[in-house]
Amino acid sequence: MTKKEQYFTDWFQRESVQLLHGDCVNVMAGLIKDKIKVDAIITDPPYNISKDNNFSTMKNAKRQGIDFGTWDKGFDLFTWLDVADKLLKDGGNIIVFNSFLNIGNIAKYLEAKGYAVKDLIRWLKPNPMPRNMDSRFVADYELAIWCVKGKSKWTFNNSTDSYLRPEIKCPCPSGKERLGHPTQKPVFLMEELVKIFTNKDNTVLDPFMGSGSTGIACIKQNRNFIGIELDDTYYNMAYKRIFNDI
Repeated sequence: MTKKEQYFTDWFQRESVQLLHGDCVNVMAGLIKDKIKVDAIITDPPYNISKDNNFSTMKNAKRQGIDFGTWDKGFDLFTWLDVADKLLKDGGNIIVFNSFLNIGNIAKYLEAKGYAVKDLIRWLKPNPMPRNMDSRFVADYELAIWCVKGKSKWTFNNSTDSYLRPEIKCPCPSGKERLGHPTQKPVFLMEELVKIFTNKDNTVLDPFMGSGSTGIACIKQNRNFIGIELDDTYYNMAYKRIFNDI
């Protein structure tokens, strides 16, 4: 058994991209042993909010919850952060998408570890998922928390001539862009985050790679990418999607 096989189910590297198939906690522990350091972590972990659905039709649905799958149920929101912390350079940015129900707890957890909590980033969706308009607001945004490790200078690239608002407006993937992942993020969204929080040739880690949007964003913006994914289907989906873009 080789060193990589001890903590990776599968591993592939080409040019600036490294994909790792396995549990992110185990894989990151292996990367730590290999003395890997990354400049930023940009990721969309499970939110642990899945509930059973009670759909009738999308037009007139009485929505009591949403079920993303077993991977979103009983997920530990914090243990992975302890391991990822050892990979992130001092002054490195970490951007974590999550439910508004969890964002505050994640911020407090990172703050207790010595991170500076900088801001909430909003992804605004012009085409949100339909909801029962008689009982709920439509969920037309998602949130990410931005924190910085330690006290070193962090990367923040404002390419505008004015204040940069902490919001990115772009549609959810649809049509041919929509793949089989239930929480797929748009490449445009991830590209904007990569441009703001990293520099050319920096290394970005996504411990919950999913369909690979962060990886494609890194390729387009000339960043190095390390992606980790546990699920067989999504790992293969990301592999095909990313390497077709190289």
